[in-house]
Amino acid sequence: MFAPTAFGVMLKESRENAKLSQFDLAAELGKTAQYISNIEKGKNNSPPDDDALYKLIGILGLNSCDAERFRFLAYADRGMLPPEMFRYVFDSPALIGLLNYAVSNSIPTDYWDSIYNSVSDNRKVDNNG
Repeated sequence: MFAPTAFGVMLKESRENAKLSQFDLAAELGKTAQYISNIEKGKNNSPPDDDALYKLIGILGLNSCDAERFRFLAYADRGMLPPEMFRYVFDSPALIGLLNYAVSNSIPTDYWDSIYNSVSDNRKVDNNG
């Protein structure tokens, strides 16, 4: 049994919000409706390449926040980070060490949420004054 991935779910929701059928979306993308169906159902573990991904973002009319999430989920489905994130991590030995430590010690995601919120709050203070 197949299970939809987060990318497949977002593709389906975005397509339905844009009031497009699988056939209509596929035609605009130059793919088949079966291709779109397979992604939405989790049968295709190879999301569109970057050119098709950006075309999808335009066709679906995604705002910048949703487009960023959509793109990130597509890379996650490929088991990858977006290139700019990969380069940043790869060029940061301390970050790689931190990630290895976190994985080895099963650091919970809520811990990272608190760090992110703390950094975000500090940036807001710095930017405001």
